[in-house]
Amino acid sequence: MVRFFKTNILSKLLLSICLLISFVFLFIYNKQSIGLHGDSLGYYMYLPSTFIYNNLNSIQELPTDKKIPEQIISYAKDIEQKKSPLGFAVNQYTYGVALTELPYFLIAHAYEKVFGLGANGYSNTYFFLIKVGNIIYVLLGLIFIYNILLNYFSRSIALISTLIVYMCTNLFWFTLYQAGMSHVPLFFLYSLLIYLTIKIHNNARLKYFIAAGFTAGLIIIMRPTDIVCLLIPIFYFIYNKETFKAKILLLKNNVFYIFCFCVCILIVAMPQLIYWKIVSGNFLYYSYGNQSFDWWHPKIKEGLFYFSNGWLPYSPVMIFAVLGIFLTKHISRWTLCIIIILPIYVYIIYSWYCYNYINGIGSRPMIHLYPLLAIPLAAFINSVSKGKMFFKISFGTIILFFIALNLSYCMQQARGILFSEESNMAYNYKMLFRQTVRYTDLVTRDLAERQPDTLKLTKICTLGFKDFTDSINANYLKDTTHSNKYMYNLTNEDTLQAVEVIFDKSKFKDAHWFKCSGDFRYPDPSYSYYKHYLMLELSPDFWKRCQIENKIGISENGVENENVTLTYFKTNTWATVYFFTKVPKFLKDGDKIRLMVWNNQANVSLNLKNIRLDLYK
Repeated sequence: MVRFFKTNILSKLLLSICLLISFVFLFIYNKQSIGLHGDSLGYYMYLPSTFIYNNLNSIQELPTDKKIPEQIISYAKDIEQKKSPLGFAVNQYTYGVALTELPYFLIAHAYEKVFGLGANGYSNTYFFLIKVGNIIYVLLGLIFIYNILLNYFSRSIALISTLIVYMCTNLFWFTLYQAGMSHVPLFFLYSLLIYLTIKIHNNARLKYFIAAGFTAGLIIIMRPTDIVCLLIPIFYFIYNKETFKAKILLLKNNVFYIFCFCVCILIVAMPQLIYWKIVSGNFLYYSYGNQSFDWWHPKIKEGLFYFSNGWLPYSPVMIFAVLGIFLTKHISRWTLCIIIILPIYVYIIYSWYCYNYINGIGSRPMIHLYPLLAIPLAAFINSVSKGKMFFKISFGTIILFFIALNLSYCMQQARGILFSEESNMAYNYKMLFRQTVRYTDLVTRDLAERQPDTLKLTKICTLGFKDFTDSINANYLKDTTHSNKYMYNLTNEDTLQAVEVIFDKSKFKDAHWFKCSGDFRYPDPSYSYYKHYLMLELSPDFWKRCQIENKIGISENGVENENVTLTYFKTNTWATVYFFTKVPKFLKDGDKIRLMVWNNQANVSLNLKNIRLDLYK
């Protein structure tokens, strides 16, 4: 592995620049990254439960006198709802990630013990060491990738390809910001498995089979869907009739070693099987409840190409890796392996009910295959390096653009002006390389539709208006802030239909835009994940909706300050929320057009008035 550092001056310069960028990003944004939460907390909880509280069969029970953060106590209580047939609360996650975090947990625990700190398993010391371990695993994974590529390419191609995998993909985000997820350890384990696969085929020794067995076992127990990793040693080095016969001979000559490989997988799996047996009564237990796969309706197109956390929109450099699969001259021994594994893996992960895998940038499960895809990526780069100068310069420019784009996405996500799982192409394009957000940007994000230049629009008419005048309805309240006029107080989880008009083709003849607007105020804070929307319904299957909360208090032409985020919220302030949307061509005479306010969170009060639907050309 020391070959990783034996590079020429240019390669060392590239490596230094990547390290500098990483340190700067860490220095600026590390304080903003929160501790373990969601999936990462679920993975981690095995460690304090095993080594501090001895409560694996009641993992949801945490002491209240140990200064454990309230959000972690709350998360633990939620586990109580996931009861097994035996009545035990079950951690839905497997223990694999916790095992990779164990060395760093033990160091943190020893530190807290030595210095007389809380040693409760959930302090910043533990979280800091988990982040350190996260970075170490990525570094090890990159070193293995570099050494794998050296089997087929020059040092410069190997290093450049390795750095591109890190700098141009969502691996960068999960390395430096969002620690504790399974994807970084799996990235490392896949790179190790590929490295060991090559070693086995070069020199079939028992130690390589044992190491590969433990590696594959940890991959499988970490995420059982990644059982496809077993296809790597099976299909590696098969590309013609002779190599197929050689593979059969290798299997025949090493039956005992293969048996040891399988035993090692079972050894890694045993702690999880025993845990399931204790809490559920069965060695195999599906702990994810109603979360499941839809094998008949995989969302492959959405998972690969959509900007709502799709793979290629947030790691576009991998297009070159896909193209490189067909450059078989240098990687013929890997071609069959990749073209079998990639489609199977894609089908599996995008059959999951939450195909866009919220919580992170881009399609996070694809990170596991980056060590494998680094091989065709290097093949593509190698091909470019032998071409004309024009292609070299063009490719280099594209790579620099991808690096800048990835850094921009990571900074936007860290600043809270990008939630990639809720994004779209129109918003990402409008926010390209920007770090502040305007009102119209927020609307574009909600509608996936760019807003027009209002100076170029002409109003045709007002189609409907509702000002909520005096009424005996209990939801009508006096607005003491504006001359005792009335407002509507929306409190229930419901939809208020404010305006309804019938489409008349003669009136819409020159129309291009609807303008939907209303005045809104929140008397109390709102912290729910669910939102309020101003929504235009043009048919049961076609509607446009604009979130209300984060538009109040933001000026139309800019931002109130640089701290405005997608979750920006202001109380006790009246503001007009509006959006434009194009008049669709499918409307016909007699169609109903409804402007509504949708309250998607109960028990949060929203005041509203002056709901208006206008027509513009």
